[in-house]
Amino acid sequence: MSADGDAVLARLLHGCVNELLSWMDHYPDDQVNSTAVASIRRSMDWVLEQLPAGQRDRLESGDPDPAVLATVIGLLVDIVWWLDTCTDEEVDPDVAVKLLESVGIDGLSGGQRQRLLEILGHLAASEQHDLRRYELRFFPFAMGLVVDEPDDERPVRRWVPPEARIAGPAGDSAGLSLWP
Repeated sequence: MSADGDAVLARLLHGCVNELLSWMDHYPDDQVNSTAVASIRRSMDWVLEQLPAGQRDRLESGDPDPAVLATVIGLLVDIVWWLDTCTDEEVDPDVAVKLLESVGIDGLSGGQRQRLLEILGHLAASEQHDLRRYELRFFPFAMGLVVDEPDDERPVRRWVPPEARIAGPAGDSAGLSLWP
């Protein structure tokens, strides 16, 4: 896929992430806990803050640099992972299912799906955090992009925020990268 194609895919997938976050704001607090949503928003914002300012500004303006595609795919995987593993008190299970079913990857072209799968493979291969590596490999199955579930041994699935995945004991970077 071309750089323009990557930019289009990044814009589409970033839109999916933003729509999920926006839709959660429209549910009453007994169905979607606003404190939990604020927490996942902080995690998503933290990831975006790691981008160079120019790339972050372009993404937020709707004209993403193709180089942010892997980051945007990671955000989508993270929000789906969070929704799939959050507690019933954070998001009502029926609401979580509705939100997960609304993720707009069904409308992707064949080439966009292939590119998504390709980058997910690269992200999983370079991911050092075991649970996130599993989620990157599980995402295509969970979203209906592939038929077979990963062969990996299925861990106990629990959300781990990105800032906790790469932070050392004092919150310093442990030398891990968010991007391949």
